[in-house]
Amino acid sequence: MNTVVITVATIRYPEAGKKMGAIIDSTGKRWGVWPDKLPGYQQNRSYEVAYKASDFKGTTYYTIETATPVGNGGAPGLILPRPPIPESRPVSNEDNQRRMDIFVSVLINNSKFDPASVPEQEVVDVINKFKNIWKRVYGPQAQETKPAGALDRDLNDSVPF
Repeated sequence: MNTVVITVATIRYPEAGKKMGAIIDSTGKRWGVWPDKLPGYQQNRSYEVAYKASDFKGTTYYTIETATPVGNGGAPGLILPRPPIPESRPVSNEDNQRRMDIFVSVLINNSKFDPASVPEQEVVDVINKFKNIWKRVYGPQAQETKPAGALDRDLNDSVPF
């Protein structure tokens, strides 16, 4: 297997009916890449790639087998880019309300409960029940499911390893 360092100029996802996407490097050379690996590449970033070459009807095709980012402390193997770390900020009441609304919506959508076929008061009761569950389990003042220190006692038992 051959290796070379390339800088990504363009990332191309597979066209309709095609199995492979491509990376076009800064020299204009095309490198075949399997679609599940494409999100791991970043434009204008350099990678040391291991590739295989194959000839078909007089044309040489290059397929990337593995890629390691170079520069900025590249790690072995192709890694997905990390999203930027958001600035730390306190969770607002609006954030908690949105999270609770999403929780309730998901539970209703994924349950056999059909809000359109029951009386309005029953829908209100179910929603309030789900909101109370969210507050108890995930809310800002969520109740602990085990008393403080219980996990430590479980881990510090007398079972030898």
